[in-house]
Amino acid sequence: MTTDWVTYPHRVRLAVALPQDLSGSGPGTLTAYARRAEQLGFDGLWALDSGIGGATARVPYLDPLPALAAAAAVTERIPLGVAVIVASRRNPPQLAKDAASLAVLSGDRFVLGLGVGNDPPDAARLGFRVDHRGARLSEAVELMRALWQPGPTTYVSEHHRLDEVPMEPKPRAGSVPIWLAGSAPAALARAARLGDGWIGAGSAPLAAFPEQCQGVLDALTQRGRDPEGFPRARRVYLAIADTTEEAVRRLTPVLDGMYGWPGMTERCGVCGPPELVAEQLAWLADAGATELLLNPLDDLPEQLERLVEVRELLR
Repeated sequence: MTTDWVTYPHRVRLAVALPQDLSGSGPGTLTAYARRAEQLGFDGLWALDSGIGGATARVPYLDPLPALAAAAAVTERIPLGVAVIVASRRNPPQLAKDAASLAVLSGDRFVLGLGVGNDPPDAARLGFRVDHRGARLSEAVELMRALWQPGPTTYVSEHHRLDEVPMEPKPRAGSVPIWLAGSAPAALARAARLGDGWIGAGSAPLAAFPEQCQGVLDALTQRGRDPEGFPRARRVYLAIADTTEEAVRRLTPVLDGMYGWPGMTERCGVCGPPELVAEQLAWLADAGATELLLNPLDDLPEQLERLVEVRELLR
């Protein structure tokens, strides 16, 4: 995975992951990190969904929406996002209210990432619907956008029926940007049809990203949408260290343990000194990424400072 990493075809935005595991620390860790990321000029702060029954439920992560609300309270300019909420595990009208509230709190800096996710074996026992996930996601997007419009909402679909339902507050910008995730052809087509952007999963193999990104671009072209202004993002789990071996040792137990998938670091992680990390990130930009959600998993404040060097190498 090599490329001439100084000549990738467009500027890629570099966002960073928000701390959500406050084990052994207090809320000041999160707020100090958010302020520092804004001070350093990063292009976004993103949280990871950590709903009950999800792949990351085994780790003590804060729910992303309250975590982002805390970050919004101590920052002024940096965009905020969640990548991605599994739509089938949230009530769409309540999620519309939560997203609108966060948009108001942040001054319309919030991006809502949504996906169908993978159903864990106990999803139904937890009360989550596991049927027609794609159709339910599409309806959730339409329903939330309807609720964000002025006045009471009437919306009728196969799975939802709202009759003059009021919802306040509304996003001051008129809507909340929705970026849709997924890697299957149907998910890529859905992103091009309904999304304001697309997010490639951090748990998917890095090597699959170019084909997925091209699939989104092709689907946009087929629908007559301009790919130029359509964000294409990827969460990147990474570790920066003086040697690649040290970085791999640092990331593997945390990333593989978080998902419970041995070998995940090898397939999905970016590890090494700043020069090697920059080269691999530029490879993703070369493949079509316009925003990279950089996600170290240990000692985030120290890794944040080292990401500044990576960013300078990319420039």
